[in-house]
Amino acid sequence: MLFKESLISATTSIRTNAIRSFLTSLAIIIGTAAVIAVIGIGSSANKALEASIDDLGGRTLTVSPGQNRRGAVTKGMIPLDIKDASALAKNKVHNWKISPTIKKNRQIKFKNANINQRVGAYLPLHFDVRGYDLEFGRLFTKEENLGRKRVAVLGSGIPSELSTNTSTILNSEILIAGTTYKVVGILKEEGSTGWQSPDEEIYIPLLTGVQRLFGSPYVDSINVGITNGTNIDEAMMTIEQILRAQHEIGPGEDNDFRISDYSQFSDLRRQATGIFTILIAGIAGISLIVGGIGVMNIMLVSVSERTREIGLRKALGATHKAIMLQFIVEAVLLCLIGGLIGALLGIIILYLFAAINEWPFSLPISAMFGSITFSAIVGLFFGIWPARKAAKLDPATSLRYE
Repeated sequence: MLFKESLISATTSIRTNAIRSFLTSLAIIIGTAAVIAVIGIGSSANKALEASIDDLGGRTLTVSPGQNRRGAVTKGMIPLDIKDASALAKNKVHNWKISPTIKKNRQIKFKNANINQRVGAYLPLHFDVRGYDLEFGRLFTKEENLGRKRVAVLGSGIPSELSTNTSTILNSEILIAGTTYKVVGILKEEGSTGWQSPDEEIYIPLLTGVQRLFGSPYVDSINVGITNGTNIDEAMMTIEQILRAQHEIGPGEDNDFRISDYSQFSDLRRQATGIFTILIAGIAGISLIVGGIGVMNIMLVSVSERTREIGLRKALGATHKAIMLQFIVEAVLLCLIGGLIGALLGIIILYLFAAINEWPFSLPISAMFGSITFSAIVGLFFGIWPARKAAKLDPATSLRYE
C-alpha cells in the first residue's frame, strides 16, 4: 500500500513537471541509447563477419612466401611457384581445393577510360574456393586456362571505375597492359574482407597470367579451400609436410613459407571489435552516471520546492520511511523512464545502422535489460540523498517555509 501511494505520488510529480522531468532524464536517455547501439553494432559486425566466413565455404587456408633462414642468417624471401600448388593438388586425403594466386597492378583501358588496377590470375575453381558469385555473363573455363585464352572476369566495381556500365562492357574487349582481353563475366558485389576488395579486381586465367601477362611462374599465395568436415590442424600439418619436402627443407630448419588460417584474422578482428565495443560502451555508461547526478540535483531542488508539502504530510502522520520512499521511487521512476526511452532509441539507431551496412540485426538481450536495470540502479543510488534530506525535515519548520 505504501509503495503504491509512493508510485502514484511520483507519477503525478513527473507528469506535473513533464518538461523538467524530460530534460533531467535526457542524459539517461542518451547514455542508455549509446550503450545499446554500440553493443548492438559490435554484435552485428561480428555476425556479418561470421557470415562472410561461411560464404567462403568453410575454411580457407593461405600459403604465402616466407624467409629463407639458415641459423641466424636470413637469405631473403623464397617465392612460391606453380609446382608448389601442383604438389598440394596431388594430395587427395583432405579433399581440398587448390587455387594459386598472382596479383599485380596493370594499366587498364576501355574506350577513353584509363586506370591502374589490380589484375589477378587464378584457376577457374578460385571463385568456388572464395565463394564469389557471378552476376552477369560467365566465368572462364578450364579449357580457356589451359589454352592461355585472353578472357577476363570483372569485379563488380570495375565497370564504374572504367566510366561505363555492365551491359556496355560485358562481351566487349578491354586492354590490359596493351593487350586485348574479352570480358566474359562480372561478379556480384562481395564487399571488403578487411584487406583488398574483390570488387576492385580483374580476374584472368592463371596460365594466361603466367605466360602472357606476368611472364613468371611465381605466385603470390596459394589458397587452400578446406571442407567443413576437415580438421584444420591436420590440414595445416599436411600442407607443411608437402611443402617442406617440395622445398627440400631439412630437419630442424625453419619453414620458408607461412600458412595462415583466415579465421585467425577474423578472430583478431572479433577481439578488436569486442574491446572497442566495451571501451565505447564504458564511455557511454559514464553519461548514465552524469545523468544520475543530474537527477540528484533536480530531486534536491524538488525537495526544497515541496518543503511545505512534506511538512504537511508529516503533520498528518506520514512516517520517515514513507517520505523517503516517495522520493526514492520518484528518482528511480525518472531514470527508468529515461532508460526505456533510451533503449527504444538505441534499437532504432542499431536497426538503421545495420540496414545501411547490410548487416544482420543482432542485439544481446542481456545488454538491453542490463542497460535498463543499470539506469534504475543509478536512480536508486542518486535518489537516496535527496530522499534522506526530505525525510529529515522538521514538520513545524517545513510548514513555516515560504
